[in-house]
Amino acid sequence: MFLAYKTNNFIQIPCVSSYNSFKLVIGVAIPVKLGLKQSMVYALNFQYQYVAAQNRSQLEVYPPIISRSRDKRQIEKSDRALVYLGLESLMNRYGINGKSCILRSICENAMESLHHEANGLYGHLMHIILTPDYGDGEIDEDLDADYLDAQKAGEYGVDCLSLFPACPYGHGILDLISLLEFQTN
Repeated sequence: MFLAYKTNNFIQIPCVSSYNSFKLVIGVAIPVKLGLKQSMVYALNFQYQYVAAQNRSQLEVYPPIISRSRDKRQIEKSDRALVYLGLESLMNRYGINGKSCILRSICENAMESLHHEANGLYGHLMHIILTPDYGDGEIDEDLDADYLDAQKAGEYGVDCLSLFPACPYGHGILDLISLLEFQTN
């Protein structure tokens, strides 16, 4: 366990090994009914892991995203660009055109928002992620203009699937997490 306490201008950090780390795993599991006696669970897990400091000098080194020279507002404004970049690289690793599929998902979200009471917290979070200008109205200067264009296209009712052909049906973020059921009379 990592405990830091201050005594006489020194920070005492007891270390058992050089591989101490903090880990936080957050998960969401959503049951999906497949048939009368069949079901499966769709799960998303987010893992955060931080290596514990081994000496005081490591506590003074700040990662570039939270360096002392940047104020809090600048950090928050670049968060959306970092989220989109992370999602793109994750999708690219699985052979999916990440940029195109995120743009298509933003377009589809703008056309038919997930921010609906039936979708609950999960839908609200997806709406926040897939709305580039969500929040206080300030647009992240690091954010590519393509994301805002995709949102505007969805708001105007453009067919998002044909607008982003590099992201075929089944590869978009909303395709991966949603299930459409059509009722026939």
